[in-house]
Amino acid sequence: MNISFVDLLSVIVAITFMAGYGLFMFFLSSHKKRKEDLNLKRRLGELFKASSQKEAVTSSLIKESFSETDNYFKSRLPKIEGFTEWIQHTGLDIDPIFFGIGSVLLGVVIFLITFFIVQANPIFALLFGIASAFVLPWLLVSYLTNVQKTKFLEDFPTALDMIQRALRAGHSSERAIEMVATRVTGPTGAAFQQIAEKMSLGEPPEVVLADVSNKVGIDEFRMLAIVLILQRETGGSLAESVENFSKIIRARQNLKKKVKALTGEVRATAILLTSIPFIITGIVYLTSPRYLDSLFYTSTGHTLLLIAGGMLSTGITIIFRMAYKDIY
Repeated sequence: MNISFVDLLSVIVAITFMAGYGLFMFFLSSHKKRKEDLNLKRRLGELFKASSQKEAVTSSLIKESFSETDNYFKSRLPKIEGFTEWIQHTGLDIDPIFFGIGSVLLGVVIFLITFFIVQANPIFALLFGIASAFVLPWLLVSYLTNVQKTKFLEDFPTALDMIQRALRAGHSSERAIEMVATRVTGPTGAAFQQIAEKMSLGEPPEVVLADVSNKVGIDEFRMLAIVLILQRETGGSLAESVENFSKIIRARQNLKKKVKALTGEVRATAILLTSIPFIITGIVYLTSPRYLDSLFYTSTGHTLLLIAGGMLSTGITIIFRMAYKDIY
């Protein structure tokens, strides 16, 4: 069947909608992360406000306008969130270009399977291939990132306790980090290993901590980096700060587990509600393929598909945003 002008226009509109939706979600997530970062900086600024006032005469922070907390963290611990960092959060060393090429090839393969093997409508096969090229890699990266974050946070309190004991024993912060790197395994040990190696080569601690924080992409680790930098600038008991920070991390983990247990029914309901339209459409298409011909082979059907796709995407986004809520 030849693709008419209406079909081509439907494809263009669908691609434009998907691209706009992806950009909207990306900028929404970036704005949320920036807001969380600013709140974190404000809380840490209040926490160390008393210490910074005592060092007002000799502290280098005062010379660099420590009162402007945002500028301080922007220069000392820049937070970079891009496509490369997004992939690095999975813990895998994958080239972004290779990842993009793989995503495009995945979409092409799914399009060919849907069009030639399933013998679906060419418009539907094309849209399904384009959606798969965006959605499936995003789901894979999100899953691997969550797995990496879970593994990291399991050993992170232990690493903090090890740093705290090493500091109380009289070791320097650099030596404490080296001890964690050699004795802790998994993603946590790998992150501290990178810090120890780069600092042993003479790189500035601020640059090293910022670089590793951007690669790890975990707020708890970035908070530790901020504590270490503030201690180097303002002085004070680092062991006590790390000990209190370890207690906060454990309390956050317990709270997250409690919230996850209490919201299990809500999340299950969200998954069930969002899967019902796809399940019903698939069953109807398998039992009575001709029943949906007017939806896939007519211009009116294409328009309805676009409207339904937009409304379904909006509804799924709202449901999951309400059901899955992070604890800060």
